Amino acid sequence: MRNYSSDINKILIYIFMYWPLGTICPMIGQYLSAEGFSGTQVGIITSSGTAAAIVAGLLWGKIYSAASKKKNVLMVMCMGAAFFGFMNMTASAFILCAIIYSIMYFFQGPAHGIADAFVLAQSDNYPIIRGAGAAGYAVASFAVGKYAQANGLDSIFYIYSVTFLLAAFFVSREKEPVLSSSEKIRVKTADLFKNRTFVKLLICAFFMTGTSISHNTYFGYLFRQEGGDVAGIGFAFFLMAGSEAVVMAAASRISKKAGTEKMLLFAIVLLSARFAFYGMGPGCSALLWTFFLQGLSGGIILMEIVKYFNKIVKPEMTGLAISIYYALGNNLSVVVSNLLGGIVLDLAGPQAVYMFFAAVNLTGAILYVAMGMHKKQGFELKTV
Repeated sequence: MRNYSSDINKILIYIFMYWPLGTICPMIGQYLSAEGFSGTQVGIITSSGTAAAIVAGLLWGKIYSAASKKKNVLMVMCMGAAFFGFMNMTASAFILCAIIYSIMYFFQGPAHGIADAFVLAQSDNYPIIRGAGAAGYAVASFAVGKYAQANGLDSIFYIYSVTFLLAAFFVSREKEPVLSSSEKIRVKTADLFKNRTFVKLLICAFFMTGTSISHNTYFGYLFRQEGGDVAGIGFAFFLMAGSEAVVMAAASRISKKAGTEKMLLFAIVLLSARFAFYGMGPGCSALLWTFFLQGLSGGIILMEIVKYFNKIVKPEMTGLAISIYYALGNNLSVVVSNLLGGIVLDLAGPQAVYMFFAAVNLTGAILYVAMGMHKKQGFELKTV
C-alpha cells in the first residue's frame, strides 16, 4: 500500500505552487484589458513572460542538475517569483509591464518543471501530488475570481506572491533527494538530443501543450462574450481545474493498463475536439457544463507527458530533460499560442482563437501518430 502520509509536505508544496497560477492565469487577460491594453498587447505581454521562461528553463535546468542542494534552487525560484509578482502592481506602462512580467516568469516558468523532477526523484506518488497542484489551481481560480471582482483585479498579484512564499516555506522542510553515483555525473544537453525518442516527443509536445495553457488567458474573453462575468470565469476554472485533480488521481491506474503513450493520444484528440466545440460559440452554460473535458484532455496531457519524458531518459538526465521540455516543448509553444492568439482575438474574436487552437492540436495528434509515439517506448540513446 502506498504511503501517502510521507508525501503530505510535497502535496502542500504543489498546492501552493499551483495556487499562484490559478490566481493569475485566468485573470491576467482581464486585468490587462482593464488597464487599457489591446488583445495584441495582451498576447505580447503574456508571450514575453513565457519567452523568458524558455531561456530560464535551460538555465535553471542546468543549475538544478549540477546543484548538491537541490531544494535551495527551488526555494530561490519561488521567492523570486513572489517578489516580481508583487512588483507587477507598480507597472502601468506597456513596456514596463512586459519587462516585470517577463522577470517574474524567469523564476516562475521553470519552477514547476523543477518541482516535478524533485518529486519524481523521491516519490512514487507523483499523480496524487500533481493532482493536489490541480486542486490548488482550481480552488484559487474560484476564490480569487470572487475576491478580485469584489476588491479589484490588481489583488491577484499580492495573492500570487503570498502563496509562492508559502510554497518556498514548505520546500524548505523537504529532505534533499538521495543521489546515486550516476546522478553525480555532469550531464550535457547535447547527450539528450542524441535520444531520438526524446527529440520526437519534444516536437510533438510543442503542438500538444501550449494551447491548453494559453486557453487560461483567452477563455475569459469567450466566456464573457457568451454572457458570463468575472466571478463566473473563476467558477468555470474552479470546475475545470477541479476535474484535472480528479482525473490526475484516477488516470494513474488507467495509465498502467493502457500505457502513457495511448493515454496521450486519447487526450490530444479530445483536446482538439473540445477547442473546436468552443470555436462554435456555445453559450456560457454549455461552457460550464463541459468543464470535465479539461481534466480528460489538458489534465492528462500535462501529467502523462512529464511521465513520458521521465521514462525515456537516464535517471541522471531527468531534471534537465524535464526542464528542456518545459522550455521548448511547453513554454515556446505557449509563446506562439499566446502571441498568435492575441492577434486572432483582435482580428476575428475569441471563437476564432479556439478554432486556431483546435487546428494546432490536430496537427500535434497527426505528428504523434506519424512518428510512432503512440506505441510503447523505453529508453533509447541513438544518434539522430
